[in-house]
Amino acid sequence: MKAAPRSEETKMVLPVSGMHCASCVSKVEKAVGGLAGVTSVAVHLPSRTVEVVFRPGGGVDFKALKRAIERAGYDVLGATETRSAAENLSLLAEQQEQSRLIFRLEVAAALSLPLISAGALNLSPYTALLLALPLQIYGGWHFHEGLARSLVRRAADMNTLVSLSTWAAFLFSAYVVLFPETLPPAARQTQWDAVAGLITIVTFGRWLESKTRGKTNEAVLKLMRIAPKTARVAREGKELTVPIAQVKVGETILVRPGEQIAMDGVVLSGTSTLDEALLTGESMPVEKAPGSRVWGGTINKTGSMEVRVSRPGSESAVARIVEAVRMSQATKPRIQKFADTVASYFVPFIVLTAVAGAVLWALYGPEPKVLLALTCLVSVLAVACPCALGLATPLAVIAGMGHAAELGVFIRNADVLEETSSLDVILFDKTGTLTRGRPQVVEMVVVGGSREDILRYALAAEQRSEHPFASAIISYAKAEKTEAAPVDYFEAFPGRGVMVKSGGKTVRAGSLSWLKEMGCPVPAAQSGLLTGAVSMLGLAVDSDFLGAFILSDTLRPSAREAVERLVAMGLEVVLVSGDRNEIAYRIAEQAGIGRVFAEVLPEEKMQIVQRLQSEGKKVAMVGEGFNDAPALSQADVGIALASGTDIAIEAADVTIMNPDLTAVAAAIALSRRIRQVIRENLLWAFSYNLLLVPVAAGVLYPRFGILLKPAYAGAAMALSSISVALNSLRLRKV
Repeated sequence: MKAAPRSEETKMVLPVSGMHCASCVSKVEKAVGGLAGVTSVAVHLPSRTVEVVFRPGGGVDFKALKRAIERAGYDVLGATETRSAAENLSLLAEQQEQSRLIFRLEVAAALSLPLISAGALNLSPYTALLLALPLQIYGGWHFHEGLARSLVRRAADMNTLVSLSTWAAFLFSAYVVLFPETLPPAARQTQWDAVAGLITIVTFGRWLESKTRGKTNEAVLKLMRIAPKTARVAREGKELTVPIAQVKVGETILVRPGEQIAMDGVVLSGTSTLDEALLTGESMPVEKAPGSRVWGGTINKTGSMEVRVSRPGSESAVARIVEAVRMSQATKPRIQKFADTVASYFVPFIVLTAVAGAVLWALYGPEPKVLLALTCLVSVLAVACPCALGLATPLAVIAGMGHAAELGVFIRNADVLEETSSLDVILFDKTGTLTRGRPQVVEMVVVGGSREDILRYALAAEQRSEHPFASAIISYAKAEKTEAAPVDYFEAFPGRGVMVKSGGKTVRAGSLSWLKEMGCPVPAAQSGLLTGAVSMLGLAVDSDFLGAFILSDTLRPSAREAVERLVAMGLEVVLVSGDRNEIAYRIAEQAGIGRVFAEVLPEEKMQIVQRLQSEGKKVAMVGEGFNDAPALSQADVGIALASGTDIAIEAADVTIMNPDLTAVAAAIALSRRIRQVIRENLLWAFSYNLLLVPVAAGVLYPRFGILLKPAYAGAAMALSSISVALNSLRLRKV
């Protein structure tokens, strides 16, 4: 996991234009990383940004960073402290580049058509040369510009290969037109189709790759577009609409039906249902009442509410999610670092291979030697594609992380993907994770009186109580459409129960032992229920025991399905809980979990994780409470529910916004799929070059007469990058 910058360090994110392949990434990282005072540098190719962490006062500042990057041959568009601002500048520059590319593509296509059809149109050699000249210079300018920069920085990249191949074909063809008598008759063949095909097809491929690359980031862009920009605030008795940045923590915002919740907060008044699909992926609306937490960006469906702001707009759930997804997309998994290392040596190797092959054909090949040598040189340069290597991992990570965000799953960084996809054991906390974390009435026992009387008096007694059991009794009674008995007097006895006066009668609701102390005899059968995996709240009127409510923390509806999915994926599922054995085993049985650790302290949860890791197993811990933080930190992958405590979320590698526990299985399945797509992309990129470079060099020509034409080589080069992008896009729909 990437460590956060220390307080004495400064982070700067620079949008950089001109980066197109893995070689570019390697050159920029080397140029910036070599500066004294720079502690880390991360180049993100898809968004074309460079994140630098450095120590101030060591001679490193924006000017020094800009100078180093420009010496490497790239343009710095500005300096920001946040990735989002840098990406906005980079996105604008990329949109402008796309406009230039599409215009150059149109010009190149218009000039290429008559060149490719020169024979059929009976074009004179000089007419073809006049058409090829603007095609080569203007249509391929972006490649030649890259070649010039590579010469300045003495480091080759993809532009180097394309520019050299087109210049070789163009200059040879121009020589054939102007000085044909100096060449053998068999070698007097122009290569205009190679010039036209390479420039047009590779430019089209770059434009299409850029468009496809943009689609992988749609999830983050969607969050940014949907995120609220203003809030209605109650100030001095007036309703004011102000930008979110001007709303302070503690202020009250007003939300009407159909409006977005502007900021994270707590409901002060009003009840409603909220559409939280933006954050959780859950389509069902969620009920909210006074005291409920709400998230900025969610949609208020029905009633009006007043919400007290608990976080500034820059730290709202949506803002933190966008930043978390951006940061996770910008990190590199270990496998990509290997690919970058290979790519840094790849272009020089290809240039040497092309030159060596051309020399061998010119010296030892059959006639026409010169033409075959040129075809070999141009084809090898054209077919090699470091772009596919550079994009194989980042595009898969961006598409996968974006889809995870749509599902309400937020992964801290790319290294977590590898850990998550290779898990062996999943540890679940019980209270608040597998269970709802709040007691519910599971049964009502009637001893004396009627069911209606018990509910009326219980509702009257508990309406003013703050005990966790009170809300369960109130919900149960209201579900039965009960009207509370009138209350003349109320008194609470902390830890024991409550007493109210109602119509001249004394009503007590509380523990059975307390009712006994108050002179209310409790039947032995009911008293015996106090032990075991349940809790009980009794009700007595005057000295008559009327009945009791059996309460228990209930399993989340999705828990059993989540466990079944995880087991089906080959994972061992274990329950760890600080609760009593009988309670933990009962919940485990309901969830379908066979292995249980009960009555354990927070540090013992961490020790259980360590014990499993010592057995060579990859362990994930799923929790939501303060006491889960040590185990979440120790686990190979910590998974926290967003409904839990902030410390648990901070300690976790993965945050699940959706209360549906099947999202845990979905997160693991998606991580496995992302890893698989990364491997497919890298396998394709390596295999493509290993197979086609020798073919382009002509190894099949002596025996089979197969020689790869430069235009086809350029098409294959463009296709390799596009195929990697399209394969990554499949992750948006898994």
